[in-house]
Amino acid sequence: MKAKLYLIPIFCLLSASIVFAQKPGGSVHATIIDQKKQAIEYATATVVNAADSSAVKSIASGKEGNIDIHGLKTGNYKLVVSQLGFKKLVHPFSISNQNPSVQLGILIMVPDVKTLDEVAVKGVKATAAIKGDTTEFNAAAFKTQPNDNVEQLIKKIPGVDVDKDGKVTAQGQQVTKVLVDGKEFFGNDPKAATKNLPADAIDKVQFINDKTEKAKNTGIDDGQRDKVMNLTLKDDKKSGWFGNATAAGGTDDRYLGQFNINHFDKKRQFSALFLSNNVNESGFTMEDLNAFTNGNIFDAFGNNGSINININSNGRANINGAFAGINGGLITNHTGGLNYSDMWGKKNQLKFNANFITVLSSNNLTETDNIQDPVQNLLTNKNIIGNNTYNSYRLNMKLEYKPDTLNTLTLKPNLSSSYTHNNDVTGITSSDLNNALLNQANQSLDQVIHTPVVGAQFTANHKFQHGKGSVNLFTTDSYSPYKNNSTNIFNLHYPTNSTLPDSTANLQTGQTDHGTISNTTLSFIRQLSKVHKLNLTVSQGLQYRNDNANQTTVDYNQVTGRYEILAPNLSGVYDNTNYRYSSTVGLNKNSPKSNLTINAELADLGLKGDFTGAQASNVDRQGWALVPNASFSYRPKPGTNVYMSLRSDVTMPSVTDLLPIINTTSTTYKKIGNPDLRMSRSLSFNGNMNSYDPKTNNYFNIYANFVETWKGFSTESYYDNTGITTSRPVNTDGNFTSNFGINSGMPSKIKGLRFNLGFNGNINRNVNYINNNKNAVLRVAPGLSLGGNYDVDKFQFELHTYTSYNNATNSFQHEADNHYYNFNNSATIGVKPAKSWRIYSELNQSLYRGMPSSANTSVYLLNAGIERYFMKSQNLTVALTGFDLLNQNSGIQRTLSTTGQITSTQTNTIGQYFFLKIIYKISKMGSGSDKPGNSGIVIMR
Repeated sequence: MKAKLYLIPIFCLLSASIVFAQKPGGSVHATIIDQKKQAIEYATATVVNAADSSAVKSIASGKEGNIDIHGLKTGNYKLVVSQLGFKKLVHPFSISNQNPSVQLGILIMVPDVKTLDEVAVKGVKATAAIKGDTTEFNAAAFKTQPNDNVEQLIKKIPGVDVDKDGKVTAQGQQVTKVLVDGKEFFGNDPKAATKNLPADAIDKVQFINDKTEKAKNTGIDDGQRDKVMNLTLKDDKKSGWFGNATAAGGTDDRYLGQFNINHFDKKRQFSALFLSNNVNESGFTMEDLNAFTNGNIFDAFGNNGSINININSNGRANINGAFAGINGGLITNHTGGLNYSDMWGKKNQLKFNANFITVLSSNNLTETDNIQDPVQNLLTNKNIIGNNTYNSYRLNMKLEYKPDTLNTLTLKPNLSSSYTHNNDVTGITSSDLNNALLNQANQSLDQVIHTPVVGAQFTANHKFQHGKGSVNLFTTDSYSPYKNNSTNIFNLHYPTNSTLPDSTANLQTGQTDHGTISNTTLSFIRQLSKVHKLNLTVSQGLQYRNDNANQTTVDYNQVTGRYEILAPNLSGVYDNTNYRYSSTVGLNKNSPKSNLTINAELADLGLKGDFTGAQASNVDRQGWALVPNASFSYRPKPGTNVYMSLRSDVTMPSVTDLLPIINTTSTTYKKIGNPDLRMSRSLSFNGNMNSYDPKTNNYFNIYANFVETWKGFSTESYYDNTGITTSRPVNTDGNFTSNFGINSGMPSKIKGLRFNLGFNGNINRNVNYINNNKNAVLRVAPGLSLGGNYDVDKFQFELHTYTSYNNATNSFQHEADNHYYNFNNSATIGVKPAKSWRIYSELNQSLYRGMPSSANTSVYLLNAGIERYFMKSQNLTVALTGFDLLNQNSGIQRTLSTTGQITSTQTNTIGQYFFLKIIYKISKMGSGSDKPGNSGIVIMR
């Protein structure tokens, strides 16, 4: 019976759609023209009740100015027509059984010099508009609650997904930057805006397919696009102060304190934020760590130039073992930040932005990992107890100077520093799949890491007069003196093999790595034809990286009680350099509806590495490659945008994959280098189409990405009968990754009811070798999402279902084949029994069904609460909330690796608790705060 519970939300949604499908048959028809008898297209036409002026139906006029609105009940109405530059037109009419179809004929709109802010129509909520590479959603079309933040707003937008760590994905692509009114907000940390800005401050949410930062600075369109979200503020939020302050306390000593304050005007932005809690709010994802290092994550956390990144199913990142404890457990976080932007000069020639953010985090972790590896006939159980600390400090600045319209200088200095202290005790037991014990190990690791980074980016752009081209210089440089000191005590025992002695060690390791990166491009763009809008691009580029690292490992001397015996096999000095020198030529052609770019890069790649130690060796590699790419965008009509790109690339292996790797932190896993590695080549395709119909308020998006790699970097593993695994990197063919999706959003005939439907998934193939046997793992993972929300003044209901199927097949040992289903359903209900009260409840259902059946789980997380609003403006809220009322939060996660490993992880986590929360909304606005005009009308040109 429980296995079928996941169908309940789907049945509820289908039943609701059948009930709501019944519709009345009245209609009104008209044609909208101006005084010159020209048809007015995209005018917003709204039918409102004559009694209370509430909106009933809203559409946009057609190409001939025609308006046809159906599904009206009998009664008295007004047709309200609005368009930028014209006075509001209001025409009364009635629907009766005798006259169900009303013909209003030709209606003439009169020009008006007043602004759009003075056009006010209660309930008018046009949803979206597509303008070139930008999809713009009207925030007023998505109902939010008084205390919701931006994250709660964007979750309601079709085609947008927000995971539990706050990572935003829009139209199949991850959002990498959030702007506020077009200006940077806390650098490259999207969650600084989505989790701290209030939803009711936002006017529009724009998703932009933006050129990469490098493409904009160099003028070379390489076909890549970043997904950028821009939040435009309501006019009344641009003069004054707004924000909120939250204090909460609960059972089991749970607490949360949060504060943010914002001030924006035409020139200045100021924001301050603070968060302190012990309820696992926030944490460290790949995006967090990349933001902390201003994009220099490979320098900041690399061990001797190498980096090993593992990301678990909830998005938490483990980099070179430095953040193993931050992946789970009971986390305490303290975060603070300041953001300031300003402009100076009569024409705002000088622009400045600075932001500082710090994160102080610690956790207590108890974790159990069960790792099944059918391919290697291995079952590993790990028990981890850890206490971990992570502190990060980051300062970013941006200075832009435009002395005239032809020249721009930009400087972006950045400083960051992080401190990590991990103290973990791990017990490991390995056996074969017949439960024959192979080895037992225990390990105590105490590790301290310091990672300062200093860097800067400089750009100089000069445009020729009359749009005839430009010259661009772009360079970014960084330096990171990385330090890692650890004490590693472990014991490895073979209980069933008396011929093998126990392996014990008590080691102390010190690592230093001085990493330098430089990336410079000089480009020249020349207009070839003004009539045909054809441009030529020529550029030279150099990417350079050097790592000079030293590792010293000493063993414990039991006689003297000191660490003083040098371990030569675990000590040595690296000096690694790699570079990429490129010459690029490209053509770009623009038209009002399309853009085509073709580039061809000739790249000279090289690397050189020297290792001095017990196994001294060196590597010297060089290669040439032709790397073409192309992109095409097409806008066949307003509201529709198509984008496609085709890219190729080449990648040299890292020096640390070629030279011996020093590893003192693992007891049962060894990794060695492979001097025979060759350069890999990849070809990728990206396609995306967005469509919005202003007549029906329907939104549609389809996307697909595919990347195939030749001579890709994979692994060759050997395991013996003692459970010890040795691996090395190898080149393999036949690797590819792909993802695809279709998203659609549509309103129903019932006011306040909207449906969203999505189908997405991925197909990946990874080739590796196991004991000289080639193994190709093909993983197919489609998913179906269905959602609906019914939103009126006193009642809100949201229902979301997501079902995914994962199937993995292995060409070698089919015992490792695996398939399973994940069902994630959620339902949220909010009721306002009175103006100042709100009762809400949220149920999240997570089901796992698959192989083995003993791993099947059903988890229900139920949260509920009641809110009371105080003050005339309802700026003060007192809320009582219960979390995990069914006490089922188990902290269980399952993952399937590309090599067929099935990992089940259970961590200690927060269970049932109750919170009393006080929220005060700061809203000291300027004189325009009470203007009635903000109607939310979107005019699309």
